[in-house]
Amino acid sequence: MKVLNTLLVALAVVFSANIAVAQGEYQVRFNNKQADCDRGVVTVDLEIKASTSAINLTEQNYRFTFNNDALANPRILQELAISGMTGSSIYAAHTLKGSVSNIVSYNVELAGGDGFELNNDWVTVGRVAFDIMDDTRCMGLTWNNENTFPPTFIGEMVSNSRKKSNGTVFGNLNDCEFCDNNTTIDPISDKGVFEVFPNPATADDVVSVRYQSVLNQSATLVVMDVNGKVSLTAQVALAEGMNTLTLDHQKLQTGAYLVQIRMNDDVTVAKKFVKFGR
Repeated sequence: MKVLNTLLVALAVVFSANIAVAQGEYQVRFNNKQADCDRGVVTVDLEIKASTSAINLTEQNYRFTFNNDALANPRILQELAISGMTGSSIYAAHTLKGSVSNIVSYNVELAGGDGFELNNDWVTVGRVAFDIMDDTRCMGLTWNNENTFPPTFIGEMVSNSRKKSNGTVFGNLNDCEFCDNNTTIDPISDKGVFEVFPNPATADDVVSVRYQSVLNQSATLVVMDVNGKVSLTAQVALAEGMNTLTLDHQKLQTGAYLVQIRMNDDVTVAKKFVKFGR
């Protein structure tokens, strides 16, 4: 009986410990809508925050729908706070893999580390651009919650294990006649595509830079360390449309870098790139 009681006490302790490690909670929303109707483009930011206590973000799949009578051609315009080397963690390049029809799947993958520490302040994950089909229709940006297929999935690190976090608030955006407050979006930032892949990369990988140019022009591919010191430059000729450039990373040491494309007085946003050893 004494052995049985000891076993029951031990099981109770384990059960209590599991209850104490509660799942985190998060909120998501669309924010900072900008419509440049002269150019037929609208952008919106995806934002997230912890509902209560802080959580460490691992994998993230932000899934939502849009009104395809109003919008078309969703694309990642810019990765923002949770990108590349973030603190002691590394995130792979953001993708829209798995997006179909009017369902967008914005994916962020943790490639290493304990994740991004998310607290009760809103953090902008990334910016998405759409082509405007009809500015008199409603945008219909609606989150897929945990009861909608495919659901939004937000992972977190708990006691060195990756767990699922719970969504509590999904802030939709159903703006109608959104060109009434027309703005001008910086054309330098709206190139549709600017990405480095694979990212992170090893010494044996062939690393490419994809960039969508609005015209034929000469440019300079620039790689800097995290302190802004130039580590590598290469002259490139860009054609109007999509360009795939090769990044000669064999000359780079293991570490984190920033990649830019510079055209006369114009400069793209900096993309974080991480190189691992063999």
